[in-house]
Amino acid sequence: MRTVHFLVLAMLATAPIQSKPSLPDELVLSGDNLIDVVIEGKAFRLEVRPEAAEAPMLNPAVAAALQLKPGMFGFGARIGPELVSGASAVHRVDYGEGLQKQRIFWANRAASSVADGVISPASLPYKRVRFTLGTPALGEALRRLPLDNFGMLGRIGVGTTVELNARKAQIQFSLERDENLVSAPTGNWLAENRGGKLYGTPRSTVIVYGIERPTRAMALDEPFRVAGLAVSAVDVRVSDYGDATRIRDDSAAADTNEEIVVTGKKERKVDPQITVGRNFFKGCSSLLYDLDKREIAISCLPT
Repeated sequence: MRTVHFLVLAMLATAPIQSKPSLPDELVLSGDNLIDVVIEGKAFRLEVRPEAAEAPMLNPAVAAALQLKPGMFGFGARIGPELVSGASAVHRVDYGEGLQKQRIFWANRAASSVADGVISPASLPYKRVRFTLGTPALGEALRRLPLDNFGMLGRIGVGTTVELNARKAQIQFSLERDENLVSAPTGNWLAENRGGKLYGTPRSTVIVYGIERPTRAMALDEPFRVAGLAVSAVDVRVSDYGDATRIRDDSAAADTNEEIVVTGKKERKVDPQITVGRNFFKGCSSLLYDLDKREIAISCLPT
């Protein structure tokens, strides 16, 4: 028996250790920006969004299939008249190089229509996450921005901060929507400080979780720049949050009886929050989130 034990120990000592290959430093995404992930032993696909909350957000059907149990931290958000509520807990996740524990959120509304949920570049185990926007062109220059975290527990996500009229404006990028999007308070602030004027008729815009709300287009007399690229117009959520009635309406067909709901009665300091859409990236070939250097880099032609 001793001989057998020694033989087994010798074989274990000399056998090569099989380990998973480590992930590359950079993840390159294109198309729908989907990745494969294993959560609690089951395979799923997640949509990587630059503006997503830092913790992964699963669709309710996935949470039900995994029989996820709520932990200490939950959340609630009101989008117009609809209340979205959710929960979170720490679970075992594998992105391709072994299990890790990570906080996961899920809500009572689907976060993605093309995958099992959404995830931020900041939640992934890569030093860099690159979104492919087009074919690189001769003469492109790399524009760099500091990478900042927004919100408690990363609930708002990551982006960059720019100075606008002595205010710190939080900028997040979205490849899912074409237009730039702001709330009524931010739209009102832009109207007062950058000469914003509404134009066109109201339209229905998907905000988040597939929920649509009314917006109006607003042109800025004084565009501002992010990484040297101009932002000259935004869509304003006119009937959800705050008071948009003070924004000048330059539409020839403006309806003076159009209802704009006021939900905030008191004036308060506005910290501008702006979601910059895909139209901003015309002439750009990539959007890079460098989590190691804590910067965002955009490769674009000169403007």
